Amino acid sequence: MDINEALNRIIYKYNLDRYYPHYRNMCEAQKILESLVQNLVRDKKKAVFVGDDLTGLEFVHNISGDYDGIDFLLYDRGKQTPQEIEKADWKKYEEIYLLSFLGAEYIERWFRQHNISYQWIYDVFEGEGIVLQREFFAFGKEDLYFLVDAKGAMRRRAGWTEAVQCELYCQQSKYRTADDERTRQTALQKCLFLALYMRNFITAKKYSLLLAEHDKRYEAVWAEIQELLDLIQERIRRRKQKDIILYWLDAIPYCDVDSLPHLRTVMKEAVVFENAFTYIPYTHPTLRGMFLGLKDIDDQAYMITEITRDNSPVVRMLEAQGYDIKVYSGYFSDFFPRSYRSRHYYTDVCAPISMRLWDMFSDMLLSEQKTLWLVHTLESHAPYLNTAMNDNNYQEAGEMRRLARMEVSEQLAFYDAFANEDTFRIYMSDHGDGTMLQRRIQIFFSVCYKAWKPKRIKGLFSLLDFGIALKKIIMEEEIREDDFTRGYVEIGNLDLYNPQTVRKLFQNKEEINEIYYGYKGIVDEEYIYTFYTTGKEWLSRRKEMRSPILFYECADDICDPGLLPHYRELTGGYPEEIFENEKFKYSQCLHDLYHRVLGHHDVAKRVGLIEQLLDKYPDHSVGVRMGGYHSLVLYYVLSEKSRKKIWGFLDNNADCLCNTLSLPIVRMDELDKLYEQGVKAVVLSSYIHVEALRKEAGNWPVDMDRIDIYQCFHENGILCSTDFWIVKGRDEDYDIELPV
Repeated sequence: MDINEALNRIIYKYNLDRYYPHYRNMCEAQKILESLVQNLVRDKKKAVFVGDDLTGLEFVHNISGDYDGIDFLLYDRGKQTPQEIEKADWKKYEEIYLLSFLGAEYIERWFRQHNISYQWIYDVFEGEGIVLQREFFAFGKEDLYFLVDAKGAMRRRAGWTEAVQCELYCQQSKYRTADDERTRQTALQKCLFLALYMRNFITAKKYSLLLAEHDKRYEAVWAEIQELLDLIQERIRRRKQKDIILYWLDAIPYCDVDSLPHLRTVMKEAVVFENAFTYIPYTHPTLRGMFLGLKDIDDQAYMITEITRDNSPVVRMLEAQGYDIKVYSGYFSDFFPRSYRSRHYYTDVCAPISMRLWDMFSDMLLSEQKTLWLVHTLESHAPYLNTAMNDNNYQEAGEMRRLARMEVSEQLAFYDAFANEDTFRIYMSDHGDGTMLQRRIQIFFSVCYKAWKPKRIKGLFSLLDFGIALKKIIMEEEIREDDFTRGYVEIGNLDLYNPQTVRKLFQNKEEINEIYYGYKGIVDEEYIYTFYTTGKEWLSRRKEMRSPILFYECADDICDPGLLPHYRELTGGYPEEIFENEKFKYSQCLHDLYHRVLGHHDVAKRVGLIEQLLDKYPDHSVGVRMGGYHSLVLYYVLSEKSRKKIWGFLDNNADCLCNTLSLPIVRMDELDKLYEQGVKAVVLSSYIHVEALRKEAGNWPVDMDRIDIYQCFHENGILCSTDFWIVKGRDEDYDIELPV
């Protein structure tokens, strides 16, 4: 059963794609291309696909799988006759296909002048009656990332990138704001189709019902879609293979899981690892650690760019147990051999989770082999694209993050209902978010299976031991805590080495903090220890939820000096090979910058001024607004004497980060009561929100002092362009010659 064909039959029957005429031609063109490539593979022909857009070439490469008889040539369209074209050995190919849409004429003329036989892929499409007016792989009207990130930070590959969520945002906005009813109804019809394109049936149902209020035909539309969904669910539930679904939810820390309704439900039914940690809190190092069992630092696994049966004990174990592997990711699928990648190619790394889950089930219905299905979503990661974006929230990172995670939760709940009971379901994150160390390294890892009772694993678990846990799940159908939990887990990070990021930092003279510098460390039941490549050493109790601060030595950065020898021995040294490796040549520039700034930064002066501002107030008489990480840092940098001045925190979220401090947290509407109880002043701790806080402070009780630390910095000649503990160097500090 091909459920994509089935859904398209409904779309075409009711002409739901009427305002996106390219869609139907795009689908047909892709079928023609798939057939063409499959025939080349079947006939073992030597062919080459030539194009000026990497996305188009990758699309075809994905179809060709592991067949090595097809080459791919990317050329620079900015040159009339690119060198790549002139230098190629065209005689060795039986078939030559030109993929370029714009500017193809120059290359076609060159082929004709050199008597080289070729086919323009759009001529092939037209020969089959399909006429396209844009690239065969591009659905959207334009690159819409400017709505979220004008700098294109999430673009991973050169070439076309689009975000269908942003197109939906535009049409939803028109529906809500347009004065003309016809415009509103047109926008609503577009919204329905876009939701179906995204395979987001929760949103599609909502728009079907709205449209049905004006046109009863949409009742029939939804009835047919619901009938299809019911049929899909029935057939998947009849599947008897003991599959494994691995839901990889990017950038969700363990401490946030309880705020996601479906994951909260899962945790009541699952085996939950309450102390699961990633090794390096980034996606690719986590992937290597899980499938290779190797560490990027000590084992120099950062040099490995592909996971295969030769280097992965997890892959060998899965194959030995008769499992196939299918990966649904636009971000790390290229780490796997093409035979393990989904047949569905994602032109957008932020393709919605609904689309990936639908693709997984569509492949599941066409396969009879038991499989590890790995579904990776970036919706829960910045830029937090989601279907609830509107004009009021798309620039608010916190609200976008909340909406995106709620959407992930809703879509997981919807599609989880399709899975049959013989499936092992693993829910995990690769790392957390923000700069707080524990939020970045403590992840969630839970496993559901029909025969298991809910259980909490208290021991420490590292994703480096993912293969051990997976083997126990498959071969023993049991999880015993003693099999793979540890007395401590290793954590670490590499110095920032990305050339583009480092160049941008120096060009824009940006602030620097601890996330740019590598470290090694240990987490056990009570403590976290880290040793940074800058030389900073840090030891804290886990319950305190602290983080190291690069340019300030807090009084209790080392909570118990007597424990240092033990943790130093467990951690070991940072390998010299990493500092000498060519990959880290840009990292050395960051270390040069660090030492320049270290000689003249004024963080201690800033902290001293904050303590002076607090000095005149009685103990327990100062509130801090707000309750985020900035307030947590402010509290920890204070001396013991100054900490006694702090009464508590003002934040409308009782579960804010400062709830770990055992101090009161109250809502802003209780401020009048606090003044009557002796709270005499409130510190504005957030630099990012300081203008909003200043405006808010105008409504505070008249006699309550406002302690505006950033205004005080300015009045005292202290330059501070971000949160008070983060440092920006002088202009001359950035005058460091970068490697070529």
